[in-house]
Amino acid sequence: MKHQEATLYLRVLGYGKPDNTWAAHCLETDLVGYGRTFQAALANLIELTEMQISFAIYKNQPALLDRPAPAQILETYNSLLRASLERFTQPSLRDRKHYITSIPWPESPTGVAFALA
Repeated sequence: MKHQEATLYLRVLGYGKPDNTWAAHCLETDLVGYGRTFQAALANLIELTEMQISFAIYKNQPALLDRPAPAQILETYNSLLRASLERFTQPSLRDRKHYITSIPWPESPTGVAFALA
């Protein structure tokens, strides 16, 4: 039987900051990327996530990746997700206050297989 790999996704809440910048907050790792746009904040979050994975591999400490976001962030994400499911649509982006999305679990930058158990 051939081994198949599954892609995991990390949940992300995007929100505007008072200084007109954006934050992309990962719910599973509590890492936060920042940028002038949500897309820039998300790119910064992906870079931070890759660095954190590399560090966890280097230290051989997968627990460094298991740090949930604060309850308020989780509640906001879940509220937006519920609202979008009730409408059977993507979350409304018209208000420009929040985004919800996900990013694929990055492959190990070192080429070493790495998974949380």
